[in-house]
Amino acid sequence: MNKLIILATVCLIQFIAQSAEQYKEGVKPIVQWTCEDFLLVDESFQPTAVGYAEAYNKKGTLEDSILDIDEIVKITPIIIQECAKDKQESFIQKVKSHVENLRNNFE
Repeated sequence: MNKLIILATVCLIQFIAQSAEQYKEGVKPIVQWTCEDFLLVDESFQPTAVGYAEAYNKKGTLEDSILDIDEIVKITPIIIQECAKDKQESFIQKVKSHVENLRNNFE
């Protein structure tokens, strides 16, 4: 389990660094992404984007230092399907609503 957390953290750091570099080049930061922007991301980075969006809060900072890998694995295909239906919807909001639904179903 610790290896998964370390791997997720490394991927998240790499994704944040890549996002910061793209931001300098005029590419939108993830907090401004639509579902269409998310769908354009390479498939291998989509789970990382979902993890970042899930951990991101309204204050513009990361809420949790630990990511729930199982949750991200479960929700990423759902987010891909839902984003394909409405590409103009906010990616962050889409993730937040589905994470909340997932958590409510397991309580």
